[in-house]
Amino acid sequence: MHSLKANQTPELGSLYNPAEQFETAIRLIEGQNTKTDFSTGLKWLKLAAAQQYLPALYQLGFYYEYGIDEIERDYFKAADFYEKAAKQGHLESQFNLSVLLLREGTPVYNPQQGLYWLEQAAQQDNGEAQYSLAMLLEKEAKQNTNLVEQSFSWLTKAAHNGHRGSEYVLGVKYLKGAGVEPDHQQAFNWFQKAAQHGDPAAQFNTGLMYEQGAGVGQDLKLAIEWYQKAAAQNEAGAQFNLGNKYLFGVGTEQDTHKGLELIQTAAKNGNPAAQTMLGNMLTTGKFLGVDYAKALQLYMNAAESGYAEAQYQLSLMFAKGQGVEISHERSVHWIKKAAQSNHPLAQYGLGAYLANGVGVEKNLMEAAYWLSLAAAQGQKHAIESRDSVMELLTREQIDTVKQRINTFSSTPSQTITR
Repeated sequence: MHSLKANQTPELGSLYNPAEQFETAIRLIEGQNTKTDFSTGLKWLKLAAAQQYLPALYQLGFYYEYGIDEIERDYFKAADFYEKAAKQGHLESQFNLSVLLLREGTPVYNPQQGLYWLEQAAQQDNGEAQYSLAMLLEKEAKQNTNLVEQSFSWLTKAAHNGHRGSEYVLGVKYLKGAGVEPDHQQAFNWFQKAAQHGDPAAQFNTGLMYEQGAGVGQDLKLAIEWYQKAAAQNEAGAQFNLGNKYLFGVGTEQDTHKGLELIQTAAKNGNPAAQTMLGNMLTTGKFLGVDYAKALQLYMNAAESGYAEAQYQLSLMFAKGQGVEISHERSVHWIKKAAQSNHPLAQYGLGAYLANGVGVEKNLMEAAYWLSLAAAQGQKHAIESRDSVMELLTREQIDTVKQRINTFSSTPSQTITR
């Protein structure tokens, strides 16, 4: 062992222990209590690597992968150094090697080998590797459904290892019943774990489940606390929900200014519900005064992201000529999109357009179809209109409409959750 002062550099070759060689290399490369000297540090690093010192092999692999300082990027050398360490069980090298081999467009791209090394890292109980493997298998499961169970198993292992992203994704799967039976309690448990680890989307969903009493006892106070944590991390859905609470004094003291500020921030961050709500304020004059031009832009932003209520409101602006020229054709365009997302008022409006040939060619069968869908959701005017239109159809046409209704599948509307 050699005892050196912090500002001293040993003569190259005077150290024989690879750990000391590596320590000296890093000290010189990073300038730890000495002048930075990458070239000399690199020589010490190569000496340590020549003795198969795992951290040195990994470090050289990293340098060659990204082309650090005077080292030119060389994927082949990077893969070679990583593999030498990976074969000796070095976790970080196994993981980095898998990522490198799975990266399309590189000369060392080899998905089969990449998957092999990712599995090796995952088997060392590494949450990041387990999560990556789960996501990779989930992608491949689209062509091979036998991989669904494996993907879920690795995701669960990663979550149990405290991997924040895995905890959140597992919560989503239990919430939606994706690859597993829906279980709101399990969904809440995993969201809460991810939330406690600081994940903003999980914090938002935890708040949402507390507010709705889904998977956990309803508690508006705790919901607001989680919304606040998520909103502080710029989670747009939480900003919108929290803004509503302040705006109307629900579960907290009313603060109109703070509520509007949060909703406006959520809208700027792309939340379609917030954009639509601000649009409503600007068309009615509530809180903000009337400004059709701003409302139109807000509705348009939310509508283009697939938010059904914004699409419906946009269709009304074109129908009424609010800030734009009246255009029944454009009104039909947007109301149809909302109707396809199962928006009952939009379905009724589209049916009325089709029944009367406004902005679209008159088509009683189509009108009956959309009016029937709206009526099935309890839209009173649609029930009356549907019955009137049905009287004008033949029995064969009515049967065709009913068959279409039975096979209706709505286009998912953009939600405010992640």
